[in-house]
Amino acid sequence: MAWPVDETFEIFVDDDRYAVPTLHLIPAEDEAIALRVARRLLEESPHHLGVEVCFDGRRLTGIGSFATRRAAIAPSCSGASAGD
Repeated sequence: MAWPVDETFEIFVDDDRYAVPTLHLIPAEDEAIALRVARRLLEESPHHLGVEVCFDGRRLTGIGSFATRRAAIAPSCSGASAGD
């Protein structure tokens, strides 16, 4: 049986071990599920400083370091900001 998946969300993870964010493509039925996955990714390692959830190139939300650094800088999801 196949799971119903309507959309693919992009989740960028700010990991202090890497110079650029890590991209995860997450199939999910809706934004709430994608946000739960993002929170889980953030909590799975102390090296994960923040997550940014995007859909179709648009930033939906940022948590942790992405909440403070990216809100005014990256209206679209590029995975990098001018300040990095």
